[in-house]
Amino acid sequence: MSKEAVNVEEVLKELEELYRKLTPLETKYRELRDKLKELKSERRAIINELNQKIDEIVELVNKQKELRKRYRIVREEFKIMKEERSNLINRLRELREILRNRPRLPKKPEKLREELERLEELYETSNMSAKREKRIVEQIKELSAYLKAYEDYVNAREEIDGVREKLDQIDLSKYIEEMKAIRAELDKLRSEEEVLKEQAEKLQKAKLELENDISMYSSELDKISREMQALQERRRELLSKFGIKKSYGLSYEQVKRIILSKSEVLERALKKLEKGESLTFEEFSILVENGLI
Repeated sequence: MSKEAVNVEEVLKELEELYRKLTPLETKYRELRDKLKELKSERRAIINELNQKIDEIVELVNKQKELRKRYRIVREEFKIMKEERSNLINRLRELREILRNRPRLPKKPEKLREELERLEELYETSNMSAKREKRIVEQIKELSAYLKAYEDYVNAREEIDGVREKLDQIDLSKYIEEMKAIRAELDKLRSEEEVLKEQAEKLQKAKLELENDISMYSSELDKISREMQALQERRRELLSKFGIKKSYGLSYEQVKRIILSKSEVLERALKKLEKGESLTFEEFSILVENGLI
């Protein structure tokens, strides 16, 4: 029986050493686990904020695309209207020049037309000498020139008001103002985008730093976990010899009292076994757990 008593003492000594090693490891494990939980929570918050910044950047980029598209449309409209305005100004100059040079007619326009018609009919229906024919052709040309100049004058007088009205309707300033407003808005959006990008870069950097910390703490936690598992496994082996299945939450002193109590049962069971006496279920179980039967 002394041999079994020595074994109990050795088991208690080993268990005491196991608890001595496990206690700080379990404390450290809880600290690392809580720290990891805190770091992962911080990382989630940063990822959420980073995603929000990215969404805002995408929104700003899309707004800039739409503004640039609108700017190109306005700029094209501006070019078309500017060219039309330039053409109208040139036409207005031409008309003013025509009106300034009002033709001086030798007769009233109606008389000139009658005279032209008479000469044209004479030219077409009469036989005449070459000299007379030449003179009539020259007269026809002269009258046609007078009437053409007069018609140009009349047409210019009628057209000039319409040209002025069209010019008045062309407002290039509204295109210029809109393009200016678009450029200002684009500058504002680009500035906002740069600020958001800087913030996103800082968040990304913070995220990477957190991931490095998480990796470091996870490695340390895994290492401690493996150490604890080895020690806990050995503790389970020792405790199982005394029928102790669950040791979580039990201190060494509590385990020691249980073992000392169980050792008495073991010693009593061994005595009965030697004498061939019947065993209780508890006595039989503890012998089996210790590999004695």
